[in-house]
Amino acid sequence: MLRPLATRWFEVLCPRSEAVHTLAELARTGAVELELRAPETAEQPLAAIAAGIAEYQRLAQRYQRYWQRGRLRRGPLLAAPVQVMERALTRIAAWQREADPLIDQLQACEEEQTGLKWLEQIIGKVRGSTLDFARVTDSGPMLGTFCAILPAGTELALPEPLLARSVPWSDEDCWMILGPADRLDAAKAQVKAQHGRLVLRPAWLKGDAVTALARIRARRNFLSRRAVHLTAELDTLFDEYSLGDSLGEAEWLEWFSRRVGALERAGEHLAWITGWTDDLHGERLAAALARADTRALLRFAPPPAGARPPQVLHNPAWLKPFELFARALGVPGGDEADPTPLLAVVVPLLFGYMFGDVGQGLVLVAVGLWLMPRFPMARLMVLCGASATLFGFLFGSLFGIEHVIPALWLHPLEHPLVVLAVPLVFAVALLSLGQLLAGFGALAAGHARHWLAVDAGMLVLYLGLVGMLALPDLGLGWLALLGLGWYIAGSYWIAHKLLGALAALGHLAESGLQLLTNTLSFARVGAFALAHAALSAAVVTMAAAAPGWAAVLILILGNLVIILLEGLVVSIQTTRLVLFEFFNRFLKGTGRVFSPLPAPPALVTGGPS
Repeated sequence: MLRPLATRWFEVLCPRSEAVHTLAELARTGAVELELRAPETAEQPLAAIAAGIAEYQRLAQRYQRYWQRGRLRRGPLLAAPVQVMERALTRIAAWQREADPLIDQLQACEEEQTGLKWLEQIIGKVRGSTLDFARVTDSGPMLGTFCAILPAGTELALPEPLLARSVPWSDEDCWMILGPADRLDAAKAQVKAQHGRLVLRPAWLKGDAVTALARIRARRNFLSRRAVHLTAELDTLFDEYSLGDSLGEAEWLEWFSRRVGALERAGEHLAWITGWTDDLHGERLAAALARADTRALLRFAPPPAGARPPQVLHNPAWLKPFELFARALGVPGGDEADPTPLLAVVVPLLFGYMFGDVGQGLVLVAVGLWLMPRFPMARLMVLCGASATLFGFLFGSLFGIEHVIPALWLHPLEHPLVVLAVPLVFAVALLSLGQLLAGFGALAAGHARHWLAVDAGMLVLYLGLVGMLALPDLGLGWLALLGLGWYIAGSYWIAHKLLGALAALGHLAESGLQLLTNTLSFARVGAFALAHAALSAAVVTMAAAAPGWAAVLILILGNLVIILLEGLVVSIQTTRLVLFEFFNRFLKGTGRVFSPLPAPPALVTGGPS
């Protein structure tokens, strides 16, 4: 688990007429990344139907809303692409001739429904006012009216002699406008220019407000029934023309055109599908080809000369969330260590130390468990919350209260120097581990000689200097001198000249200062642990000074603020320490990311099947 795995090169030989279907089934595994073995022999199998695919995309953009109510084809794509696209476009054209009039009527119903809904709301607002709506509906033919809904605060400068009356509205301005019929067109144009909406009164709407509302409701009920009837007719047409079959096949062709484009030609009737797979034993690929029931042959072969395989991280499912940190730099190269198993220990320890509280930790665990079915990354919250709970017992803190449970170790505010010192010891161990992982990578890359001669000396020097500063009574200066001599001698041995050894001294000063800075950065772990304890103590002190239920409210709200604020800050600091202090020692993310081919469109459902 400490090293990423290289993906495996695969080759599939299949008939050209079955290439799209074969590739679709391979893509469903989520285990293939395509790469042409010989780009000069590549061809575009769908070049002959490029115009058809473009026409399908145009039609899909226009009619997608109505097609989504049906079911797209489940079955395999077996016919030749040219035949599939011709059949799909022919069926769509036949369906279109009968569907367009129904769609026009349906859209008209929906537009009228929307206008009547707004008009119903406007009349409902003026029904109880002094406005006599019957007089408004009786206006004409010389006078006319309309309503306008405008963005809030819009200045509406109407020409004389038009009159405007404001209607109470929610977050916009609504006006009822009355004036000579021949002047209303100019007012409507002004409303449209100011991004407003026009609400027109249909000629059949007469009577007072109560009568008008009743007529609007009756008309809306009729339009609703009419829309249901038209939609049912469209669904029937969809099934009559077997549009789901052709659309499903066309979707696959469109997916191939967008995601793949070209394949390697293997003759007049055959094509190669080549690339990389993380299915190292080929079981999923073989099962996919068997399921597809195509005349395809699968083989694993050495990759083309100069090809660079993508790397994949190989960890158990419970470790997958911790891959997030390594992937932030890309993916480890084949000669680099995968730190994911170590992070399963390091990350919760850092978080828990800075956020030690039993109650707050259990809240994080509960929230994480609730989120895990929908967000697998919430496993991080569960483990970090469990660590915070453990440190809460060590610190004797329960929702910031320190006299409910005994501290198994210490109370942070009573021993601040110890709380600050422990992370520094942890930093020395972690950074030393990082340098050892760099040696692990050097061994894999064939550079073990250089690491043992130079970088191992740097590690001995670092441990000796830290020992001198932390434990002066032990007299570890000899270890630091040993490391310094080791480093200089190794540099001279590698460079075979004195100048190389002198240049190494400059590198030593730079690397040593960086190591010291990285080590001191971990002091922030203790500082945030103290800040968390101080903030919790402040909340508890405020609650103790408050009477009755106010104390409970302060305690609840205070802990909620701590969980949200401190949880975010501590998460950021943990991520920073891992990425910039620990990874800096050994991880560069030089691997090639494995990008599997997305699966073709799945079944689309929305309404009747």
